[in-house]
Amino acid sequence: RTAADFRRVAARVGPEGERLCREQDPGAPGNWCFFRIALERDPRMPPNAFETEADDGSAVIVVGATLLDQMRSDDELAFVLSHEMSHHIAGHIPKQQAQQEYGALLFGGLAAAAANAYGIPASPDSIEQAMNLGAALGGRVYSQTYELEADTLGAYIAARAGYDPSTGAQLFERPGIRSEGGSWLLTTHPGSAEREANIARVEADIRAQEARGLSPTPPRGS
Repeated sequence: RTAADFRRVAARVGPEGERLCREQDPGAPGNWCFFRIALERDPRMPPNAFETEADDGSAVIVVGATLLDQMRSDDELAFVLSHEMSHHIAGHIPKQQAQQEYGALLFGGLAAAAANAYGIPASPDSIEQAMNLGAALGGRVYSQTYELEADTLGAYIAARAGYDPSTGAQLFERPGIRSEGGSWLLTTHPGSAEREANIARVEADIRAQEARGLSPTPPRGS
């Protein structure tokens, strides 16, 4: 895919993501449902895409040019953009931050309690290490669930924009992108087969809604 492909697909997917965002959360504050979609041309960035939040509450979706190079269709690009927009719509970043904070406090408290139990002063370094571990583990607890949620919402956004979610999900089979899943402790992404099976189920619902003349709409809270 080229930069021109990126701009064309983003122009179609962006408005649909904003529309679904307002539908899912009609009371969303300010710029919450406003998306800025950017292409990062730095060749040092790995083949990846991510979502972050700007200071004004809007979302910023960034796709690395190295990932764009691996895409074989507009459907794949549309799915990636829709997936990252869905992380924002579902509020995954603030949820994950809260889990990290809880994990840090929990592990820090456990480390201090363990030291006290043995009559050993808890050093600041040991507490900090425990809190860092707790934050890391806390951020991973629901990460695979969040990825599947973003795949689900993203499929509806991509379909509304006129793209095929199942074809888009073929990106998971690409060398260097494919995920095999595994222990929740070791990976933040579910396996590719699980993700593709989930997309197939979602697409069946999308096609059923389209057959009834409806705009594909996920269940509230999906």
